[in-house]
Order: sequence, then structure tokens, then C-alpha cells
Amino acid sequence: MARRQQEEQQSPGIVVLYTALMILLLAFFILLNSMAKVEEARVKAVFESLVGTFGITPGGGPSPMPSVMQLTKSASAPINPVEQDYLALKGLVQTEGLEGQVRLLRSDTIKTAVLPEHLLFQPGSERISPQGVAFLNKVAQVIKDRDYRISVRGHTDDAPSQRSDGKDNWAISADRALAVVRYLVAQGVNPDRLAAFGLAGFDPSFANDTYEHRRMNNRVELVFDARDASRWLVPEGSAPQDRKLDFKGFTFDLLGEEKGKK
Repeated sequence: MARRQQEEQQSPGIVVLYTALMILLLAFFILLNSMAKVEEARVKAVFESLVGTFGITPGGGPSPMPSVMQLTKSASAPINPVEQDYLALKGLVQTEGLEGQVRLLRSDTIKTAVLPEHLLFQPGSERISPQGVAFLNKVAQVIKDRDYRISVRGHTDDAPSQRSDGKDNWAISADRALAVVRYLVAQGVNPDRLAAFGLAGFDPSFANDTYEHRRMNNRVELVFDARDASRWLVPEGSAPQDRKLDFKGFTFDLLGEEKGKK
């Protein structure tokens, strides 16, 4: 009986401790979420302030966008360049009034800007439209002074191509990706950072069940990769002492024997 009374006396303390720990964890997650929202709010506020200061209007006249982008980057210090440029592009999309057209997706290491066909290209072609030129000019100013890699991926819907020139969806998606790559390179983006892919209709964002969904599946994605591109270069079938590590241009012997040692 005494043992049971002792356990009953200890139970409220355990419950209180458990509740306190859960409250602390909840407060921690709320704090992290608030910090993320504050960071994005700061970038947006700085971007809009600079836009007003320099008199930039969406789609109008000569634009001092390079200076705006550089100052926006210096005014905020996110974790890495990819995150920083993602926030700058988010501010650009909001300023240009393109929230309903350009979609921005994010994960820990990958950021993606989804650009619809009708924003970038002239109808039924791979030629970049005046609207696409204006937008890509500003995108280039955001990303051109960086080192991270960018995959440019062209997509179509799943309907067979009806083009009079005979191009199928593979060729159309690849040509559109290449057109964007060429234009970004012409604006000063290092071509070594860019890779173009045509995926036809095999990676849809939406089910191809409505006109609007098909329209959104015709797109080009700019995929920004923050992961380190360094990799192990180990010849298959080589002995352990022959293995080498290639890291950013430097080559190191791995587990090699010392020179002169038999």
C-alpha cells in the first residue's frame, strides 16, 4: 500500500515534467518558423524600398536592376548564395506581379523557379518573347555572379506534338531549355554552371486533365543546387593504394604506400 501511494505521489511530477518539455519543444519550433518568416519579410521590405528609391517600374524603361539586386543581397545575409538568390527572385516575382505565373519551390539544398511557356516564349515556338527577355534579363542579374550549378529543364504536357516542322515533345522541350541557357550565357552567366535537359511530358507538375493544367505543364524550370559538386574519383577495379580523391582540382592519394617503402 505504501509503495502504491508513493507511485501516485510521483506521477503528477512526471506529467508536469513531460508537459513542460513538450511546451519547450513547441516554443522552439515556433521560434524557428518565426525566424524564417522574418528573414523573408526583411528581404521583401528591403527589395521594395530599393525599388521605390531607384524608381523601377515593372516592365518600364531602362532598369537599374543590377544595382538593386546587388544591394538586396548585401542587405540580407541568408545561409548560402542559393537561399539568398531564391529570396531575391521571390522579391522580383512579387514586384513584377507574377505570383500567379512563376512558381518558386524550395528544399534544404534545392531551389526551383518554374517559368511557364507563355511567359518565356512566343506562341508555338522556342523563340524567347519580349516579355521573356525582360524577365530573364533580371534573373541573370540575380544569378550571374555566383558559382553554384543550375539545371535548366524543359517540359511539355503529354499531348503529341502537332507542330508543322515535325518536332516532337522531346525536341521542343530540349530546344526551349537550350534557348534559355543561351540567353543567360549572353547576359553574362558562366556556361560552366548551366546544363540543359529536355524531359518532354514525362515529369508533369499536374495531371494533364484540364486545359489549365496542360498549360502549366508546358514550362522551363531553373533548378539551383547548393550541394558541393566535389566527388570521389575511384577507378573501378583499382587496388586500394591506387585510389585517389579529386577535390576541387586537387588530387590526393588514398591509402597509398610511402615512397621508398617496400
